[in-house]
Amino acid sequence: MNLQKLIKTLKIQNITGKTDVDIQDIVYNSKFARENTVFVALVGMSVDGHNYIQDAYDKGVRVFIVSKETDIKSYDITLITVEDTRDALANISDVFFCSPSKNITVIGITGTKGKTTVSNYIKQTLDNSGINCGVIGTNGIFFADKSIKTVNTTPESYEIQKYLRQMVDEDIKVLAMEVSSSGIMMKRVNYIDFDYAIFTNLTPDHIGEKEHPTFEHYVKCKSQLFSMSKYSIINQDDEKSDIMKENANEYMTYSIDKESDLKAEKIIFPSSISNIKTYFNVDNQEYIVNSFGKFGVYNALCVIAVCKKIGLSELQIKNGLSKAHVKGRLQALNIIKDTPIIIDYAHNEVSLENILKTIKVLNPKRIITMFGSIGERAKHRRIELAEVSSKYSDIIIVTSDNPDKEDMKSIIDEIVSHISEDKLKNTYTYINREDAIKKAIEISQAGDIIVLAGKGHEEYQLINGVREHFSDEEQAVKWAKIIKNV
Repeated sequence: MNLQKLIKTLKIQNITGKTDVDIQDIVYNSKFARENTVFVALVGMSVDGHNYIQDAYDKGVRVFIVSKETDIKSYDITLITVEDTRDALANISDVFFCSPSKNITVIGITGTKGKTTVSNYIKQTLDNSGINCGVIGTNGIFFADKSIKTVNTTPESYEIQKYLRQMVDEDIKVLAMEVSSSGIMMKRVNYIDFDYAIFTNLTPDHIGEKEHPTFEHYVKCKSQLFSMSKYSIINQDDEKSDIMKENANEYMTYSIDKESDLKAEKIIFPSSISNIKTYFNVDNQEYIVNSFGKFGVYNALCVIAVCKKIGLSELQIKNGLSKAHVKGRLQALNIIKDTPIIIDYAHNEVSLENILKTIKVLNPKRIITMFGSIGERAKHRRIELAEVSSKYSDIIIVTSDNPDKEDMKSIIDEIVSHISEDKLKNTYTYINREDAIKKAIEISQAGDIIVLAGKGHEEYQLINGVREHFSDEEQAVKWAKIIKNV
C-alpha cells in the first residue's frame, strides 16, 4: 500500500520526508523490522519502542511513526509524529487490511470473569448451527482449521486486524472476541466495528503497578467498549451495570435475580460431581449448560442473548449450548475412580470462591486445593486467594504460578502467611508445580475432589521471562497413572 493512502486518516502533528513510497507491512517490534515496512514506536508499561528506532533503521526501515523526539539522524527517513502511537497503529492496521471488521459480525466480550467461556460457547453454538465463527482470546485465535497461540487475551491491534482480514477471506461470518481492560487501555481495539458488546461482571482485578492504577480506572476502561458497539448485552445483576448502560448506544439486559429482558428461572444446579450440568428456563424454554454455579448460568445467558440477536432459533441455541465445553474452565478429569480432578483458570478471589463454594455444596469428603499467584503483579490476590482457600478447602497446596522474575519462595511464603491458623497444619508448599500436583494426587482418597487452580488452559510456566512448557492436565494424567495405577 502506498504510504499516502496508509496514513490518510491519521491525526498527524508533523511529517518530514517523502510519503510517495510503497509499504509492504507494518511492524512495531524491531525484531521483525525489514525494508519497505513502517515502524511504529509503541510506548508500553516497561518497554518504549522509541529506544529501538536505530535498530529498526539498521534493518532497513525508513518510515517511522513516533510520538516523541528521536535521536536518529538521517536524511533518508520519513518521520511521522502523532500524539499517540498506539492509536496510530490501530488506525493504519485497519487501513492496511482494508477495514475487515466492516465485513464480519464482531462480538466483543468484556468483564472480569467469563470472557473465555462465553466466547467459546458462542463459537461452538454458531458452528453447530452452520454459521462459521472465529474466536480471539485467552486460549488463542481459532477459525476454520487454524489455531494460533496468543500472548495477550486481546492481541495487539495489528494482529487483530491481520486475523480479521484472514477470517473474512476464509468466509468466517462472526468473530467472538475477548476484550480485556488492558486491550481497551492500550488502544488495541480502536477502529474495530463492533456489532455487539457483552458485559459479564466486574470485580476488582488487574490493579497494580503495571496494570490499572485504581478500580475506578479499571471500570472506566471496561465501559468504553459499550460506546464503541452498536448494541450491548448487559448483566443486570452486576452492581456496575448502570455504568455500562450509560455508555451503551442501545442495549438489552439479562439476569438471574433482578428483572431483565432475559431472565433465568427454575434453575436446577447439579447435585453430583459426576454430572456437572445445570438446567434452567428462559421464557418457558429449558436450556442445559455444562457447568455449575450461578456463573455458569450467567455465561449461558450471554450466549442465548447474542445468538437470538444474530438470528438462531431456540432449538439451535439449545443444541449448541448443551454440547459446549471449554478447555481449562471447570474441566473435569475423571481419571481416578471416585476422585474427580477439576482444572480451572481461577486465579483471583471471585473465580476461586465461585468454584470452591459450589463444589462444597456437592458434599465431597475433602476439597484439596492447589494454587499459586502470579509474580510481579496484583499482589493483593495473594491475600485473597489465601483467605478463600482457607474458608472452603480441607487441604491446601501452595505452589508457583507464572512467577516470572519474582522469587517463587517469597510469593509462596506471602500466601501462606495469610492462610488461617486452623488450616496451616493441612497446608503444603512446593516451589515446583509438578511436585504440588503429585502431592495432591498422593494424598487424595475416594470421595475427595482435587482442584488445580490458576493455569487452566495455559501450557506454560513464565519463569525469569521465559515460557517453559507446563500443563496441569498433562501432569495430572501422568501422576494419576503412576500413583493410582489408572
